[in-house]
Amino acid sequence: MNFELTDNQKIQQAEFAKFCKENIAPQAAALDSGPKDRAVGILQSNLKKLAGSGYFDILLGDDLIAQCVAGEELAKACPSTFMAAMSSVTAFGTALKLYGTAAQKDQYLAGLTKGEKTGCLAYTEATAGSDISLMQTKAEKQGGVYILNGAKDLVTNAPLADACLVLAWTDPEAGLEKGTTLFLLEKGTAGLGVGGFSETMGLCGAPISSITLENCKVAEHAVVGAPGGGFGVLQTVLEYIKLALSSMSIGIGVACQEISTLHGKTKKAFGKPIGFFEGVGAKLAIMFTLNDIGRMLTHRAAWGMAEEEEESAVLTSCAKLFTSEGVNEIADLAMQAHGGHGYLKGTLVEKLYRDARFASIAYGTSEMQRAFIARNSLNKFK
Repeated sequence: MNFELTDNQKIQQAEFAKFCKENIAPQAAALDSGPKDRAVGILQSNLKKLAGSGYFDILLGDDLIAQCVAGEELAKACPSTFMAAMSSVTAFGTALKLYGTAAQKDQYLAGLTKGEKTGCLAYTEATAGSDISLMQTKAEKQGGVYILNGAKDLVTNAPLADACLVLAWTDPEAGLEKGTTLFLLEKGTAGLGVGGFSETMGLCGAPISSITLENCKVAEHAVVGAPGGGFGVLQTVLEYIKLALSSMSIGIGVACQEISTLHGKTKKAFGKPIGFFEGVGAKLAIMFTLNDIGRMLTHRAAWGMAEEEEESAVLTSCAKLFTSEGVNEIADLAMQAHGGHGYLKGTLVEKLYRDARFASIAYGTSEMQRAFIARNSLNKFK
């Protein structure tokens, strides 16, 4: 088993890490604490810079390991920018890349990679979070058009998106696997409303809001994938999202590890750096271990997806579960290592602590990942 990155991946990692440190990281604090209208401007500028760096080409490419490596570097520099980029290019763009029509791809994919267009994915509802079968949004076909009614919440990028992918029932009696359809709605579609900014505990720079659908008319060619196949498209895209969120968790975890290590070297107590005391040094060791194992799990899952392994979906769930739970422990250890000064609002460790919490509840909670992994094991050995 060869765990080493290819020469090209190593070069990409070094160049992109330097790019993120110089161009993305300096704006992370302003994104987190600034007013929303200013944050959106910073975020749009960041997305343009990322497009110029070639990051979006990597996200829509076929090298999943490279996606993980680059994603870790971006999340380390600014988790909010990572989330906005992931929501646009991975969630929205991958769906079009894999299932979109030629016209849909021509209309959006080039614009996404150039940073000229931004997308989002809307499937979560207030009453249908983990259980998508409780979704209320419906699309009724009338002649050559579909009429959509309903509401979605927690839609990352909704305030700035040029287009949105929306999951809706087209035949509730057929069940999720055959009765839902994914629709491509352009900004400005009559009846499509975008709510105000949602205030979040962490990842404050990633714009999140609800959307409403009131008699939205969309043509048949707005369907992404086949009519009735929306849930299948969503499940495939969620595999890429789980992989991306695993990389985000590692990036945040490494950031926590690095600032804690620096703190352990420079802060002194009783005549020596605090990192040499077992209580602090042990925390640094745990951070390193969790990050390293999480990275191996994530790259293993990425390799499994690329090789189309039968259990690749289980591997991505394992990676997402371990890294998201791990980064929460890492952030807690980092806070403890910094003591009271880490608890002050506006410090980097305080920001990372808040950002880390999102990982274990987003796009499939830890409880859902465990249930899926357990169900797979029970089916395998029945």
